[in-house]
Amino acid sequence: MDYGSDAAILNMAVHAREALKFFEAQIGLQMEVIRDCPDYYYKASNDAVAEGRMLECAPFPASTLGDWQAKTRISPQMPFGLTHEDIFKAGGPGNIAKWDFTKMAERLTHDERCLGPGLAAYFVKGVLDRGIPMHTGADVLELIGDGSRVAGVRVKLDGRDQYVKANRGVVIAVSSYERNQEYNKTLGQQLELGSIVTISAVDGANFRLAGPVGARIARVPDITSLGFVVPGEEDDEGHPLWRPALPLIGLPHLIVVNRKGRRFGNEAFYRQFYYTIDQIDGGNQTHPNFPCWVIIDSQAREKYPFISIMPGQDLPEGLGVKADTIAELARRVGIDAACLATTIANFNVHAEQGVDPEFGRGTHPWSAWISGDPYHQPNPNLGPLLKPPFWAVGWRRLLGIVCVNRSRHAC
Repeated sequence: MDYGSDAAILNMAVHAREALKFFEAQIGLQMEVIRDCPDYYYKASNDAVAEGRMLECAPFPASTLGDWQAKTRISPQMPFGLTHEDIFKAGGPGNIAKWDFTKMAERLTHDERCLGPGLAAYFVKGVLDRGIPMHTGADVLELIGDGSRVAGVRVKLDGRDQYVKANRGVVIAVSSYERNQEYNKTLGQQLELGSIVTISAVDGANFRLAGPVGARIARVPDITSLGFVVPGEEDDEGHPLWRPALPLIGLPHLIVVNRKGRRFGNEAFYRQFYYTIDQIDGGNQTHPNFPCWVIIDSQAREKYPFISIMPGQDLPEGLGVKADTIAELARRVGIDAACLATTIANFNVHAEQGVDPEFGRGTHPWSAWISGDPYHQPNPNLGPLLKPPFWAVGWRRLLGIVCVNRSRHAC
């Protein structure tokens, strides 16, 4: 789509290896290849590879952080006691019953961190080893510059302004902007903002700080991140705990449909599927594919976890609707029943053969790796919806709320 910068892409391709070597030598960072993990577009692009692009850190002993062991954030969403290698050697997220929970328990007991928390811990340790001051509870208010370069920052710390001079420059290492409703309206294209389910620090500080000193905003197409909120689950700030839908929706025996009861994309490949959520009908200024629902049969519930709910466990009250027939399920949720029945019947015919002629689900090797069941054949991402009872669970956007529209539409 030509949104990237050729110079930036070339710079990364040339220097990424050297940067990695630098951090390995300077702070003891230990990175490992995620085995059998293909690029997103492997088989679709001649430049993609079957293995070697994706790396992860080796488990990090957090006890070496001293006082900062308790000050560094742990993800409430990820199994930080296991590596990708551990998870996918056991069959991936869909086969959680086969994971090595003894190894997980040992790592959790000794606070050996993996995945994102582990990577962050390596850099915290590198900062501590060099005696570089770090502060929590500090609010960076503005960048200080002379018109040609940024020379430092103004910080609110312990109730008073403090100024920090930069010897070479200032790195703004922050996340996105979902907790800032004004930025949601002006930078994104979400029509229904609803309640925000990300942590309070995700407030667009990068735009707030860099804009006044002349930084430009580079727009790329939005990609909505969808997920679920299990009633009663909260993060450490008391907000509803958002559980990502990936890789759940790429497993066999489930589909995702819009209010018309139709599938609208490849559920197993978020690089395609999530863009379809943001499609806007210019005639009525609505998202035709949101709200949407994941439709699940009992085969999936017997074999696979549903976010934090283990196989065979009942979904908690308030999470989804259950019915013995597809028609009753559609009626209770407000989906067009005839269209949903047709959608499932057509999907089942092809899924039993391991193909999805409509959207190509199961054709990307990455999809099979991240969200498939390697023990399910002929296609790890496809299985018919046949066994009652059935469930329909409404989705939340990363910055939205569960939305149920009970209008009826012709098929």
